[in-house]
Amino acid sequence: MAVVRGHVGAEAPRADDLPLVDGSAMFIADLNRDGQLWARVVRSPVASAVIVGIEISAAVRHPGVAAVLTADDVPDVQIPIRLPFAATPECELALQPPLARDRVRYVGEPVAVVLAEDPFTAEDAAELVALELEERTPVLDLRAGSGADSVHDRLPDNVVNRVPMVCGEVDRLFATAEVVVSESVVVHRHTGMPLETRGLLAEWEEGEGRLTVWGAAKVKHFNRQALAQMLDLSPQSVRLIEVSVGGAFGVRGEFYPEDLLVPLAAMRLGRPVKWIEDRREHLVATNHAREQLHELEVAASEDGRLLAFRDRAWCDQGAYVRSQGLLPALLPALQIAGPYAWEGFSIEASAVLTNRTPVGTYRAPGVTEATLVRERALDRVAAELGLDHVELRRRNLIAADRMPWVFDLGPQGEPIVYESGDFPGSFEALLAQAGYDDLRAEQRGRAPGGEAVGIGVSAFCEVSAVGPFEQARIALEDGRFAVYVGVGSVGQGVATVLGQIAAETLGVGLERVAIHHQDTADTPEGFGTFASRSTVLAGNAILLAGQDLRRKAAAALGIAEDTLDVDLEYARLAPQRLTGEGTFEKEHPSFTFGANLVLVSVDRELGRVRVERHLVAHDAGRAVNPALLRGQLCGGAVQGIGAVLFEELRYDRTGQPEVSSLEDYLLATAGDVPAVEAVIIENPAPTNPLGIKGSGEAGMAGAPAAVANAVADALGAGAESLALPLTPARIRALVRARELNAQPEAS
Repeated sequence: MAVVRGHVGAEAPRADDLPLVDGSAMFIADLNRDGQLWARVVRSPVASAVIVGIEISAAVRHPGVAAVLTADDVPDVQIPIRLPFAATPECELALQPPLARDRVRYVGEPVAVVLAEDPFTAEDAAELVALELEERTPVLDLRAGSGADSVHDRLPDNVVNRVPMVCGEVDRLFATAEVVVSESVVVHRHTGMPLETRGLLAEWEEGEGRLTVWGAAKVKHFNRQALAQMLDLSPQSVRLIEVSVGGAFGVRGEFYPEDLLVPLAAMRLGRPVKWIEDRREHLVATNHAREQLHELEVAASEDGRLLAFRDRAWCDQGAYVRSQGLLPALLPALQIAGPYAWEGFSIEASAVLTNRTPVGTYRAPGVTEATLVRERALDRVAAELGLDHVELRRRNLIAADRMPWVFDLGPQGEPIVYESGDFPGSFEALLAQAGYDDLRAEQRGRAPGGEAVGIGVSAFCEVSAVGPFEQARIALEDGRFAVYVGVGSVGQGVATVLGQIAAETLGVGLERVAIHHQDTADTPEGFGTFASRSTVLAGNAILLAGQDLRRKAAAALGIAEDTLDVDLEYARLAPQRLTGEGTFEKEHPSFTFGANLVLVSVDRELGRVRVERHLVAHDAGRAVNPALLRGQLCGGAVQGIGAVLFEELRYDRTGQPEVSSLEDYLLATAGDVPAVEAVIIENPAPTNPLGIKGSGEAGMAGAPAAVANAVADALGAGAESLALPLTPARIRALVRARELNAQPEAS
């Protein structure tokens, strides 16, 4: 049998599609255990209040109720931060308890849990829990500061931390600039909206001292460690199992209060406990994202050379610092420089507490916000200089021969390093695919007919492939090569691409490989799926494990490794129980380039924006499966279009959410988006053997900026500052304001 190669780079079909098509896939709502109870969380109805009392007697007496738990019944613990670089001592002062004890700080905060024989009884009984609350004035303004009430008494100015970054002689560069543009940009609050909401099923085996939790996602091993610590158990006695996941996008899989409450209830009551989140709960309890205010100044020369920028940002953390720590403020600061050859910049990003649902990570966190802010400002610079928006970017993208590029932050921080890439070449590939010059000609040709047509571009550098390591183990089991890794699958096709890498390394057919990532009992350690890291980290760990297995197999058979066909020799190798093991370590994250180009038309009378073309280019380093990569890029772009045109989590002046269902939270439909065109660039990364770069979030990162720029281009002068999302009402108001300003004053 010939050794099989050519898997990496092939458009192999998704390995996990068949169970989804034939109905055999098991989601958390499909799982049940004998004798299980159902949990319903009682949540705060107000944004800020002192808890005077919680009356549970009526709920306890309700038929079918097994128990009602309040803060007095749970350990006095707080949810920890999972990334050390995103944690500070100040963060510890605003961590979230599983159930509110003395105060509630946002609408939706858990205050009690009802356990009942069925979900309907649990919901009815939850209505009987009476809360006596002494309301306080909520903090909703990102710049309220110490003059407002404190969300947390130990942080009286409502700022957790400020993230400063300085590169170069910023004041001198501004003093010598011919053009300075100031831009104030509000990034509105929205979030990931997976088809399947969160859910958990927990079972405690008293005799075995073993806790099993189904429904884990994203970061199973961290959640196991955190859960064990909070319950005073050994990590080895806690088992987290991932089942099929109906979407995640960064908001699912973090450690939430329910991740402790459901297992704790199972242990206390000695019965399995199940909880499924409804959509209203998702809208007030699952992490929100994005809400930020940026005041950006950009300095440039008269020939269109970008010199420096200053950015002051206020980044909403919501009412608590959740498991992502300072990432809502840290990530935009880290990525706002983008792919341009700035000579200097200064940044101060403040992580601000408010009485709203806590903020976490949502697909392409930080880079989406930073790109929107920077790219809107760059269009203002181009207009000021009389340059085409594309030409301004062409003049300032970091050239390939200047790689690696380093932004030196001095003694106060690690440098920002772009290891490799051809930013101008990648950008030109996008323009060529779009036919940019022809699009501009089309735009001019449609103007005489009264059409408002605009073209928007954006470019970005995304931090990805975050370490510190991933492990892989390959064993010969049941006639196949079983690969065990610690990352997770949230719909991105991880089993397919990791299977391709394993098959390529071993030299076997793809059907001979089985990827196992669901169970913490199978893999002792893992860092999970986030920051576009799974294929880079786990893929290279699999490469090393496969090479290790081949070496061991060749030695066991006494043949040269380069002549070994492990598939052909499987029968001789299986009895020896050989395993290959690999650990891929990565000390620093990597940055990768992407860009978007969008063509829109705007109906001035109706205020409707129609996206006619949307292209996204991304440097993947090496595309393991181009078909899946295109799917990721297109899916992210659709989310970005929805974010900038439709999605918004609004609050009133009392801190009450104005969005409680999908009637209010509008999502993009198939009729709202074009067939997104993906342009895949391959400039292999020098920092890993496979040459892969992170790709899972790139489709989202630049989409809102490009759409906003296109709308501004369509509406012309006066549309520089756009309030997002770009709803029809906002577009109509902007058009009316421009028409009024254009009318001559009455004589």
